[in-house]
Amino acid sequence: MGWFTRTHPLELPSGRILVPLYSDGFSFGIMAISDDRGYTWTASEPIVGAGGVQPTVVRKDDGVLVAYLRDNGPPPKRALESESRDDGVTWTTARDTDIPNPGTSLEVVRLNDGHWIMVYNDIESGRFSLAAAISDDEGSNWRWKRHLEGRPGRQSTDQYHYPSVIQAKDGAIHVTYSYYTPAGQTIKHVRFDEDWVKAGDSAPSSR
Repeated sequence: MGWFTRTHPLELPSGRILVPLYSDGFSFGIMAISDDRGYTWTASEPIVGAGGVQPTVVRKDDGVLVAYLRDNGPPPKRALESESRDDGVTWTTARDTDIPNPGTSLEVVRLNDGHWIMVYNDIESGRFSLAAAISDDEGSNWRWKRHLEGRPGRQSTDQYHYPSVIQAKDGAIHVTYSYYTPAGQTIKHVRFDEDWVKAGDSAPSSR
């Protein structure tokens, strides 16, 4: 029993810090909350649903927080979504989105221009396809997608999972993820920009 971290913390305009946590035993997520720069902490109400863990949190322009969660529950295998309107204290029941999720972690961050990027396994089973998607309307639609590894229709035993995403001051997007192939296991780092994602899979694969 215990609480685990997986995705990045989020600092709100008020200075409040949210650290997403989850429990495999209870199979739900919560937020650790600090209003004094990390000296003391309280816990949010749990994000309950059908097996949603490893929340990743992003903030809309109107202040609503959106948490996307890994689907450890029953079919359909979709990323779950929950919202908070009180800076992370209480959360709506996590519901299925239309985003495929095979029971693997994903991360969503807000980019410097206000767009959101999601890096996730875009399949319902397996971990052999890893994609980056961009939304310009705060998650209502994910208009652009490009694969970092694999493709949904190219099943293999390779595994690309547990992505971690940041954007540097120069606008470059950096992603690290577990990279498991028959040749061995390692952590892979890739660097690209938003235009690279928008170019789609038909563009040259350099990044």
